[in-house]
Amino acid sequence: MGIYRRKNRQGKHYGPWYIQYPDGTDSSTGKTKYACKKVGFSKRQAERALARKILDWQERKLVGPEGRKAYLFWELADWYESLPAVTRAKSSHKIRQHCVRLKAGFGHLMADEIKPSMIEAYQQKRLSEVSSRGTPYRPASVNREIEVMRRIYNLAVREDMAVKNPCWKVTRLPEQNARDRVLSPEEWERLLKALPRHAADIATAAYNTGMRVGEITGLTWDRVNMKEGCFNLTPEDTKTGEGRHVYFNGEVREVLERLGKARSSSHNFVFTYNGKPLKSIKTCFATALKKAKIRDFRFHDLRHTFNTNLRKAGVDRTVIMKLTGHKTLSMFLRYSTVDERDAREAMEKFGDFIVRRQKSTAKPTAEAKKGQATLA
Repeated sequence: MGIYRRKNRQGKHYGPWYIQYPDGTDSSTGKTKYACKKVGFSKRQAERALARKILDWQERKLVGPEGRKAYLFWELADWYESLPAVTRAKSSHKIRQHCVRLKAGFGHLMADEIKPSMIEAYQQKRLSEVSSRGTPYRPASVNREIEVMRRIYNLAVREDMAVKNPCWKVTRLPEQNARDRVLSPEEWERLLKALPRHAADIATAAYNTGMRVGEITGLTWDRVNMKEGCFNLTPEDTKTGEGRHVYFNGEVREVLERLGKARSSSHNFVFTYNGKPLKSIKTCFATALKKAKIRDFRFHDLRHTFNTNLRKAGVDRTVIMKLTGHKTLSMFLRYSTVDERDAREAMEKFGDFIVRRQKSTAKPTAEAKKGQATLA
């Protein structure tokens, strides 16, 4: 911060005077941001302009907050929930759930009085609480709440409803929620037999296409292209907000043909139960898992299974990522499981490679010896 002039290649100053002055605050870090301005060729004029900018900054920083309305945290949370971008989001119901818990912890406090240490204490408190399932809250769940809180403050600072974001120095809790559970062919057969027909149809689609459960239950007949053998998902249908073509095999085609014969005239949804659109199969899926004696398995693991089966079939990973909608290689690798059989086959291929290389190395040596004997 100060006044300065530019230098030429010889190190001599030239041209007009510039001033560098504080002009704002970073919404995420709370650090002061600086701006530069050309004043003129008078040094005294530059000094006076800098003094005025500093005085203006001090008034904005010290006097401004006193004249600005002070908000309680619950007011910021309610304001955030009412934003169009939040109300239109697919995860709006989860955001509201996070806001309920955040308001229970911070709602009575002034938004500008909340400190990073208070948020860290809230993290530990949430980890010690028990969910409705009877299990402690996981770090991933707490991290999602703090992410919502961080977003609330970022927008509030932008709209001059808060001075700074207290979340910017708060460290995320370490998450260990990666899963590598895949279904064996024997387990898949047992699960299909244990599931009722309507749930088995959805599971079959997931097992053979890798689609998410929301993409399947929300599927409508206008997205089904029986001629090309694919589902034409639009950006509104997917989690990533990008449309994609999901091709299906003969097993899924058989399901679609059977469902098409009983297609309802009151709605356009593909998967139904008693003529009504299906929203969830959690209960019957959990019951089927117990009946089939399959442990530590979730419906979303069918997506892991599809990825792994495609990889084992020799499909290129870029094609798999296109089919499943994975944007990054790290996420693809998370959904592709390497099991004992993969490791054993890899070592067998490695052993074969070593043998072939040894033979190719030894062969020229033997020929060279034979050539030497002939010359002798």
